[in-house]
Amino acid sequence: MTSNRFGPFGRVGARLRDTLRLGVARRRMRRALRGDLASRLRAADLINGAMNLAALILMMFFPFVIALAAASPLGAGGAADIIIRRMGLNHDAAMAVERLFTPRSGTTVSGWSVLGVLWLVLGGVSLAASIQVVYERVFRLSPAGLRGLRHQVIWLSGLLVFLAGSTALGAVLTGTAVGQVGYALVVVVMTAMFLWAGARVLTMGRLSWRSAWPVAFFTTIGLTGLGGFSRLTFSATIVSNESTYGPIGVVFTILSWLIGFGVVMIGGAVVGSWYVEAGVSVIDVLKRISTDSRPRHGQAARQRHREP
Repeated sequence: MTSNRFGPFGRVGARLRDTLRLGVARRRMRRALRGDLASRLRAADLINGAMNLAALILMMFFPFVIALAAASPLGAGGAADIIIRRMGLNHDAAMAVERLFTPRSGTTVSGWSVLGVLWLVLGGVSLAASIQVVYERVFRLSPAGLRGLRHQVIWLSGLLVFLAGSTALGAVLTGTAVGQVGYALVVVVMTAMFLWAGARVLTMGRLSWRSAWPVAFFTTIGLTGLGGFSRLTFSATIVSNESTYGPIGVVFTILSWLIGFGVVMIGGAVVGSWYVEAGVSVIDVLKRISTDSRPRHGQAARQRHREP
């Protein structure tokens, strides 16, 4: 009736009320959920968790990757290539990382002992177990225990395929500027797909595909931002630290990047779980307001047709 009585001014007023209703809904949503997200991030203890994850990767997972790369067609420099691609290093910084990972001249590998193989496998599985624990805590799932070992191995196998594939693809595509852009886009998509499937695998199917997607989405955004930041800053830091402190300076810089990686992995899981459990988004608010406004507009249209 208002839109019919006042003509176009009534329709403008109805739209204004819808806009105000949307603004109120948005403010209520932000007030209700912002505090919950902040409390979740504080409870996750991001910095300490990220430092523990970085130390585990440096002490346990890196030796696993180095040994596996040395035994693969990638050769001894395969592990260095993985780090260089992930951090987006320039030529000088890449050379510093390669010098760190290249064996000394005259060093030969005579073979692997059973204990050495078990230790390397433990180093690889430990990363999968740590990420699995993060997902279980964030989504309040019961610990998998030994039942999760098979899923950890599956996740680790997928991670190795992802690292090897993306590294080999980078060697082919990054020769030109267009190729670098294309490679970046492909890696973003590959990362999102791996994280999406990885969250599903590590939670042993207890997390649905729909619930796992926000974790992959927010983690991918964080990793992309970390990659851009490291591309701009870490190359100069590596070169400077190597000239000042030697190889240990390169290790310190890589450890700093790993801490950032840990923050993104844990923070992405926390934000993803918050998004899933909140169950509210701006899109839902827009759909709700659009649905509420349709009968009113339709009723006004019918009223106009009834008038002579």
